[in-house]
Amino acid sequence: MSLNQSIKSVIGLIVSLAVCFMVGCTSSGRSYTSSGLNETLEIQILPNTSKMFIYRLKMPDDKIPSHIRIAQSSRDNVAQAGINLGSGSYRSLLTNVEYVVKKTGYCREGFLEIDKSLSRYHIWMKGECKEGATGEDQQKFGSKQTLTPESWK
Repeated sequence: MSLNQSIKSVIGLIVSLAVCFMVGCTSSGRSYTSSGLNETLEIQILPNTSKMFIYRLKMPDDKIPSHIRIAQSSRDNVAQAGINLGSGSYRSLLTNVEYVVKKTGYCREGFLEIDKSLSRYHIWMKGECKEGATGEDQQKFGSKQTLTPESWK
């Protein structure tokens, strides 16, 4: 391989890595949002200006099995529904929450996690924004409402 070919190979590799890096950085990194779950952000501004929220991803009620079947062996062909929970599930939930509260403008300075739950058909996180509500926040969000993805895109 000539020096000229080696330089072209290195440049090609650098360009490929740069493109991959740019695509990765522009992605929101969110999980579970294209799996048929209903995504909502329930917000409430309290009289003391605390900004509370509950972020939810929930399987539609008509899609949740009415019973639980435990597979007896690996040969059982049981259709898996819901969220595949694993070691990265909490981080995925946190990433989704961070994205949504920032995208909506509800929490500008971050938030504190109060509680959470991760189950196969319903995951949620309750939190409080680090900053209090301004008059503009109260006008924009009211005292209580539920936001859907259509309102934060």
